[in-house]
Amino acid sequence: MSLKKWMAVIAVLALLLLGACGSKEKANEDADPGSKDKEVEQPENNEDDEAGNDNEQDDEQANEKDDEKANEKVTGDGAILNPYIAEETGGDVEVVFTNTNPGMIHHYSDEVSMSIDEYQIVHVSNMNESAKYNFDDEEEGYVLTLKMTLDNQSSEDVNYADGMMINTDDGMDYLKRKSHFVNRDEWLKDNSTEGASQYSSGKSFTGMFAYAMTKAQYEKLQLPMVKIDALWKNDDTSDRLGDDGYFPLPVNDAGLEKAKAVANLYPDKMVTDSIADKEIIFAKEDINETQEFEGIKVTLQGVQYADVTPTAAHAERFTNIGDNGLVAITAKYTIENGSDVAFDKFLISSKLHIDDRGSMLSQGMLEPSVRGSVEPGEKFEGLTVFLFRADEFGIFKEFQLEIGPLSDENAKRLYKEKTAKFQLPTKDSK
Repeated sequence: MSLKKWMAVIAVLALLLLGACGSKEKANEDADPGSKDKEVEQPENNEDDEAGNDNEQDDEQANEKDDEKANEKVTGDGAILNPYIAEETGGDVEVVFTNTNPGMIHHYSDEVSMSIDEYQIVHVSNMNESAKYNFDDEEEGYVLTLKMTLDNQSSEDVNYADGMMINTDDGMDYLKRKSHFVNRDEWLKDNSTEGASQYSSGKSFTGMFAYAMTKAQYEKLQLPMVKIDALWKNDDTSDRLGDDGYFPLPVNDAGLEKAKAVANLYPDKMVTDSIADKEIIFAKEDINETQEFEGIKVTLQGVQYADVTPTAAHAERFTNIGDNGLVAITAKYTIENGSDVAFDKFLISSKLHIDDRGSMLSQGMLEPSVRGSVEPGEKFEGLTVFLFRADEFGIFKEFQLEIGPLSDENAKRLYKEKTAKFQLPTKDSK
């Protein structure tokens, strides 16, 4: 998933979540509805007073209607999205959380996309004995159902093997896919094609996916990350269409709050793979400085500095860096290929020069996975990540980012081995 499209998705998500949270605050009977109002001088004219009171009543009624509409989008009540769960488990099904308009869409290309149209979590209890194995043989459990649409408006068929993974906030668990919790008629599929993973050109397909959770898994869940695999073309799994898609999926009030912070983060693997929680300490996202060499145009778009806390599942991976906290620098850049030779995405080199102390290579394990080449005329969007001990980071004053040299798929260096260098802004130098 390109960074530009990721930022568009999460910006829409942030707006939706803010609206949903506002509705919940409005509905709180203990809230002070006037606590955020500014004091204004009241007119002396009584007629104006009466008109003003009428307007206030109209505004209140309008706000109440707006609140009702918003609560229809994110609520614990309402119709069951996937009634087949009750039939399959024989249990009592109660709606816990519903989002009928998440506004989440991932573009594989200008003509092909995948969207999450609606999702819902239900609590299942008093189920048949044979159904308990879905929830680790416990007496109760939860099911997440996602309603999704694959829209293929391209001129050729595409293939999607239902590759979707949902991991918990702490990275300790993956939610278990339960295809039998969805009626076969409601699966995401194309009945007109011979291949089970093949989807016809010029058409749109909608279906549902279901995931089971134990009570313990649900109770620690706030903002799981949904990963949707890239598509492929021409019955050739190596002929990929676009990149994997990622969606942060709030499933309760705590998730709604967490999503506000995540919405502004660059999507490195600490975010998309739930490797670590990040809290911005300084950011400048409108740098847009460009350097050119040999037909290559490199643009530094922005940089984020963040305190990093590894999740439980990945904490051991960071023990060699120390236990006094971590700081990450994530830089966002683009490379436009105006030459007549392709360069390999995976072999893009980047390093950080620190004061006059030396330099360090980027942390590839924390950067988005990329593959393939950037052909002449194409543009690549990338992230590069550098990691520091928090107790040492404060002694550094200047950072210079170097991108390049670039290489072809055989690791042969291109473009006279030239590089682009950018002075990174810091909190003290801004």
